[in-house]
Amino acid sequence: MSVISALRDILRTAIGHPAEHEEHLTIASLLILVAHADGRVLPVETEGLRQLLAGRFGFSAENADRVIRDAAAIEAGMDPATTLIDRITTDVPPNERGSLLALAYRVAAVDGTVHEFEDDLIWRTGRLLRFSDDELADIKARAIGKLALDRADD
Repeated sequence: MSVISALRDILRTAIGHPAEHEEHLTIASLLILVAHADGRVLPVETEGLRQLLAGRFGFSAENADRVIRDAAAIEAGMDPATTLIDRITTDVPPNERGSLLALAYRVAAVDGTVHEFEDDLIWRTGRLLRFSDDELADIKARAIGKLALDRADD
């Protein structure tokens, strides 16, 4: 079973409505992969991921924790990026894909640094979704800027 398939199964159980939430499964899978991309997940990343899952999908704290815990238990190794891209192009409307990448950058930056592995995964995903380098730079800057504003409000 692929990492994306395993994550989607975990999330499908947490959401409880498999046919109605394929987009949510794909988005949450990408966010979890980004959080794990640098090989470590700091407590601040776990908390940021928990908040994004709860805020975006209405997960309870318990469901978000279970999803994060189950995702962490999945063996290392990812699908080729094209498998993720296929899911995104199937499940996420074109006008929402920039927002998806912004969420991914927020997950990557929540520990204070967008690591090279995380940045590369998101950048490659964006390029395969046909975003230009300039568009991706703008998405990243806005996402990280929003995260900084959110932190200032706390």
